[in-house]
Amino acid sequence: MKSYHQYCSVARALDVVGDRWVLLIVRELLALGPSRYTDLKGGLPGIATNLLADRLRSMEASGLVERYEAPPPVGTTLFRLTDRGRELQDVIGALARWGLDLMAPGPDPADAVQPHWTALAGALLLPGRLGPGAEVVVGIESEDETLHMTLRPGAFAIGRGAAPAADVTLTGTAMLVGAVLSGLLTPQEAVGRGLRVDDPRNVLPTLVGAAADTTA
Repeated sequence: MKSYHQYCSVARALDVVGDRWVLLIVRELLALGPSRYTDLKGGLPGIATNLLADRLRSMEASGLVERYEAPPPVGTTLFRLTDRGRELQDVIGALARWGLDLMAPGPDPADAVQPHWTALAGALLLPGRLGPGAEVVVGIESEDETLHMTLRPGAFAIGRGAAPAADVTLTGTAMLVGAVLSGLLTPQEAVGRGLRVDDPRNVLPTLVGAAADTTA
């Protein structure tokens, strides 16, 4: 691990998380929780296998991630964030907000776009405007992948598969889903571009309106 050799909390933090791919590995584990090595590799297009292994070893040594053996029927090694690693959620959220303006032009032709990235961005960017004890479940059907995110005041969870009773379901490309959840497009604009919205309780305008307010 390289060091800046500066007695400064910013520099010391960057000694741990400043290497390329580290914060994106944190992103992956925030998005979908405990993950297999192959899950992480699939969510990080462009990373070499040996580099991912090296980064995971460094992150374990720094106390950011830990590996454990999942019991049957999974029966494989999984990686998860430690409590210390999960403290980086606010850092990832700040980067997501700061980077929104850079998303406005749309993806470059070579850019990968994955549905769970858009789900995490939405979960991080949607502010805590839910009342005490409230809960909203957002289903996402995109790029042959089905996800759901559960939003509560100050907290979220993202899972694979369909939610049994989603309050609102978004069906379309990951780019359109992400644009709506982040407030870059209104639901009406996204529908005009091909997004399908199933929102019987009219929950979405409140959620994404709040997201737009935080990025104004």
